[in-house]
Amino acid sequence: SSGVPEPQLDLACLDASLALKPVVERFRSVVLTSGTLSPLDLYPKLLNFAPVVRASLPMSTFRPCILPLVVSKGDDQRKVSTRFESRDGTDVVRNYGGLLVQLCEVVPDGLAVF
Repeated sequence: SSGVPEPQLDLACLDASLALKPVVERFRSVVLTSGTLSPLDLYPKLLNFAPVVRASLPMSTFRPCILPLVVSKGDDQRKVSTRFESRDGTDVVRNYGGLLVQLCEVVPDGLAVF
């Protein structure tokens, strides 16, 4: 060992159906959105459901964005985060949900949220 760190690249193929299956089984109506769920016809087969509406929308980074946001605190001034360990927290879900509701009330042409 020469003391020089050797770079390491780890790749993971994550199967979204593992996380989506309990949701699809529990609720009658589900809206699935993602920038990476591909191919579109794979997940209905894996999760055994027939989509009512399916759409693949083009995303362009060339058109001007109205309001890119980085959010660190909610209305109640509590910290919000998308870190895996934090994303299920009641405060995080309530604050992000409230923010989306507020934005939907004032943005006329819709939102793209990731």
